[in-house]
Amino acid sequence: MEQIKRQRNNIYDNDEINKRRKIQETTVEENCLSREIRTYFEDLSNEIIYEIFEYLDYFHVYKIFFNINLRFHNLIINSTLPIRINISSISKSDFNRYNKDIIMTNIDRINALRLSNIFIYDLIISPFHILSKFVRLERLILDNIESKYLENLLAQLIFLPILSSLSITCTNDITNRNAIYCEIFRLPSLKYCRLLLKEWFNNDLLPFCTNEYSSIEELIINNSMYLFELNMLLSYVPQLHRLSLHSLEEFWNKPTKLSPVVLNNLTYFSLEQNNIDFDLFEELIGEFFPSLQALHIRNSYISDATYLNAENWEKLILSHIPNLRIFDIRLKYWTNIININNNNNNSDLILNSQMNDFTSTFWIERKCFFAQQYYQTMGRTRAIFYSTDPYRRKYYTLYKQSKGKTCLNCYNTNMKSVEHLYIQSEKEIMNCTNYFPNVITLTFEVDFCTTQISVISILNHILPLKQLTKLVIECHYFSFMKMIELLSFTPNLHTLIFKSMPSHRNDYTSIQQNRIFQL
Repeated sequence: MEQIKRQRNNIYDNDEINKRRKIQETTVEENCLSREIRTYFEDLSNEIIYEIFEYLDYFHVYKIFFNINLRFHNLIINSTLPIRINISSISKSDFNRYNKDIIMTNIDRINALRLSNIFIYDLIISPFHILSKFVRLERLILDNIESKYLENLLAQLIFLPILSSLSITCTNDITNRNAIYCEIFRLPSLKYCRLLLKEWFNNDLLPFCTNEYSSIEELIINNSMYLFELNMLLSYVPQLHRLSLHSLEEFWNKPTKLSPVVLNNLTYFSLEQNNIDFDLFEELIGEFFPSLQALHIRNSYISDATYLNAENWEKLILSHIPNLRIFDIRLKYWTNIININNNNNNSDLILNSQMNDFTSTFWIERKCFFAQQYYQTMGRTRAIFYSTDPYRRKYYTLYKQSKGKTCLNCYNTNMKSVEHLYIQSEKEIMNCTNYFPNVITLTFEVDFCTTQISVISILNHILPLKQLTKLVIECHYFSFMKMIELLSFTPNLHTLIFKSMPSHRNDYTSIQQNRIFQL
């Protein structure tokens, strides 16, 4: 009996041992398999590593890999691939090393260069002083440059045979930007040009071009220009496809009679600040841009109520730009300009009549829809008239309105282009019928004041809080508790800006005891 018992025990023991052995073998196999499928960065091929480098700022590539080991060091110094150099937020000591190890030894590989750190322009060893040697350079961006450096710059650019993109942002006023324009227009391969060149008054006109034309196809001018100045400038760029201006002004002692330059290739025109009368604007569009397909206009304030007349726009489009597909407009104005322009005290009646004209079949057939908002400031009524569908701007403001919002043939819509939403009033959030699916920056403006209503409950129906990355609080009466609530629903937020610390009265003991605060 005892023998049988021992045999049974041995059988059980053997079974247990076998089970453990199987488990151990399985674990070993799994660990081996895990090690087999694990990939280390060092194991990647050179081709894949170079492809990864393409997605990184090259200074970061240098900082991380240049001294890590011999293989990566050689990958960097022996590559023949093009390099994009961006010198912006970099210390002087870092620049000196980067310049010595990478920039000066790879001049023939650099195809894009951005300089925006002010100290760079003063350094003798800076690439700025030997730009003419960067013969493979295709794109050049110079931000925060002083006017005293422009002469040296322009003398070098002519030696860059394949430079196709140029951006210059000057920090101070210059004495003669006509000379700068002329030098830039001589660059043989230039296709894209963005300029900010502020100037003290210059009485000289740019001469009208008759023979040496520029190859520029897209021109962006971020400084103010006079109409007659633009007229002369456009004579140099007959190949222009896209034109964007920051501000266009009239000038009382210069000729307003334009010398037409027909730009048959120009299909896009954008104007941020339009300070010329509608008649001159119509002449500019009609005489210069007959092939226009996209028109974008944004005004701080207009003084000519003619811009609010639908019939004038219909006439302009039908007579001069029949191929127009995009009519994107945003006009701010004081409502009393209706009285001034019409010699009538009943501005509301005239205004409503004019706005209703934007609901005609002409606009409906072109799928152009508009809205108007009113709000009070400094004891006066302001209005904003703007196109709503399609809305194409990256920002949108929910104004604190005094008379409500008038929709002209518009309906609830997704504002897909908007990335930055400004809010002036809780009430306008609740009244908002639009949705902003791509907003990543949210700003509560000065007039915003929180009530007993949950901020989360009202914000959720107009934007996805989870995707916010930046929150700006400019108002003085934003509840600290509501801020905590908001932060708890914005997990991807990485930037929080206060223009002033919230001064809304709070019970800080109850805040500390709040469940959300304790998370």
